[in-house]
Amino acid sequence: MTEVLTTLAVVGVVVSNGVPAMQNLVHEQRLTTQVNQLFTDLHLARSESIKRSAQVTLCKSNDGATCSTVSDWRDGWIMFADTNGNETVDTGETIIRVQQGLPGNITLVWNGALNHDNDVRYKPDGTAYPNGTFTFCDPRGASNARAILVTQAGRARISSKSSSDGPLSCS
Repeated sequence: MTEVLTTLAVVGVVVSNGVPAMQNLVHEQRLTTQVNQLFTDLHLARSESIKRSAQVTLCKSNDGATCSTVSDWRDGWIMFADTNGNETVDTGETIIRVQQGLPGNITLVWNGALNHDNDVRYKPDGTAYPNGTFTFCDPRGASNARAILVTQAGRARISSKSSSDGPLSCS
C-alpha cells in the first residue's frame, strides 16, 4: 500500500508540473500556425500581383466575401485580385483566398502606416502599401507575441520585435 501511495504522489507531482508546460506548448503551436498562415498569404498576394500584373488586396473580412472596416483582423481576411484598385471586391474580381477567423484567444492587429489598418495592397511590381506590422498575441501576453513586418518593397518577415527593434505590444 505504501508503494502505491508513493507512486501516486510521484505521478501527481509529474502531472502537475507537466500541465503548464503542455499548455504553453499548445499556445505556442496555435500562435505559430496562425502567424505562418498570414505570412504565407502575404507571400501569395505578392506573387499573385506580379503574376496577374494587377493589384492584389488582402483585407479583413468577417463574411469571406467582402472587405470590412468594422470587423477585426482576427475575424478573418480575404485576398482578391483588385483589378480596378478600389480595395473593394467588385463583380468580376476573383477572390483568391479566404481565411476564417482565428481560433482561441489569439488577437491580430494590423498597424499600417498613416493609420491605414483595413487592408494591405500589393501592386503589380510586388511593392506593398502601406508598410506596417501585424501583431499576434495570445493569453500569455506581449512577451510571447509575434509580428509580421511588411515593408513597402513588399517583403514580409516574422519577428518577435517591433520594426523599431523594441518590444511588441498587445494593446
